[in-house]
Amino acid sequence: MTQPLLISFLGKNTVASSKGYSTANYQIDGKSYTTAYFGFALAEHLRPEKILLLGTSGSMWDVLIEAHATDGQQEDARLRLMDMAQRDAVDEATLLQFAPLIEQHLGCPVEMKIIPYARDTDEQIAILSTIATHVPAGQAVVMDVTHGFRHLPMLGLVAAHYLERVKQVHVSALYYGALEMTTDRNTLAAKTPVLNLRGLLQTMDWIQAFAAYDASGNYAPFAELLPKEGWNENECNTLREAAFFERTTNVVKARACLSGLKPALERRGSAFLRLFGDELQKRLSWWKPTSRAEWEASLADTYYRQGDYLRASIFTQEACLSASMPPEQQSDFNDKREDNRKAMQKADGRFARLSDIRNGMAHGVKGWRQESAKVLQSEQSLRSTLGDFIKNWRTLGK
Repeated sequence: MTQPLLISFLGKNTVASSKGYSTANYQIDGKSYTTAYFGFALAEHLRPEKILLLGTSGSMWDVLIEAHATDGQQEDARLRLMDMAQRDAVDEATLLQFAPLIEQHLGCPVEMKIIPYARDTDEQIAILSTIATHVPAGQAVVMDVTHGFRHLPMLGLVAAHYLERVKQVHVSALYYGALEMTTDRNTLAAKTPVLNLRGLLQTMDWIQAFAAYDASGNYAPFAELLPKEGWNENECNTLREAAFFERTTNVVKARACLSGLKPALERRGSAFLRLFGDELQKRLSWWKPTSRAEWEASLADTYYRQGDYLRASIFTQEACLSASMPPEQQSDFNDKREDNRKAMQKADGRFARLSDIRNGMAHGVKGWRQESAKVLQSEQSLRSTLGDFIKNWRTLGK
C-alpha cells in the first residue's frame, strides 16, 4: 500500500526563554512515542512517503534543527537560523540546507515551506494554495494540526476538505496531539491522547450533500455517505433510483422507492444519522400524502425554491392534471388525462399560460403569447408568475 504524505505545522515561540514544545508521551494506536514535536511521533508511527512541514518565517525552526543536530554540525548555519527565527526572517533557502539533518533522523524526504500568518483572507488562501501545490492529485494524505497558531487547525480542516473535494486526495486522518488532556502529569505514567478529527471531514461531507440537494433537488449524493452509517447496498441503490425517477418526473416509481425506504430513513443508529437524519427524512417526505396531485404539487414547490423552474412548471401542470382525474386513474397516462389537458387549456387562461411558459423553457423558444414571452425575459418576472401558479394550483384549469 502506498505510504501517505504527512502534512504538519510548526509553531512560534511565544516566550523568549522557551526551548520549544513540551515533551509528551503521545499515545497512537496503542503505542507510545516520547517527543516534543508531535509530527515526528506521527512520522515514526506512519513511516510516510514524505513530510511537508509548514511554518511561518518566525516559527521555531531553530529549536527544531537544534534537536536533530550533533555538536558542531553546521554550527555557523544554525546560529544564523537562530538569529533569523528571532527576527521573524527565516526563508526557504536557509531551511533547504537543513533538510538532510531532518531526513536522516526520520528516514524520509522532508520539504519545509514558509507560509504566511493567515492574518486575512489573502494569506489564508495563500496557505491553501501552498498545500495544494505540493500535494499531487490522488495522493494519500495524513494531516497533523497539533502545533502552530490556534487558528491553524481550522485552516487545516478547510485544507483537508479542499484537498479531498478539489484535488481528489484522500485524507485518511486528521490528527491532534491533545497535550491539555494529558493524564498523570509530572509523573512517569503521564500519557497524552491523540485525537483523530476525521469525523469533522465527514460532517463537512454531509453538509456539502445537503447543499447539493438544496441547490439541485438531487438526493443521490446521500447514497454515497449512508453505507458508513449502516445502510446496505440495496437501500443505497433504491435511494439512487428514487432520485432518478423523481428527476425524470416519474413520481409513481419515485414514491414507491421512497416509501420502501421508510424503515431505513427512520434509523438513527449512528452519530451522523442522529445529527442529520431528521433533516434528510424531512426533505424526502413529499411522498407521504395519498394523492398523486399532492406529491406533484409538493415537488413543484421544492424545485421552485431551488430555482429549477422547468421542473417546477412541469410538476405544477401535472398536479393540476392529476387532480382532474379520479384517484384510481391518476397514476396512468390515458386518453382521459390528455382530454382534460385540452379542456383545461380552453377553460382557464392561467393554465394555458402555464403550459406556454413550460414549453418556452423546455424548447428554448418564445411563447406564442406575447405576455408569456415577457415572463421569460427575467427571473424576477418568472418567479412571480410561476410562484402564483404553484400557490393556486388547485384552481388552475377550473
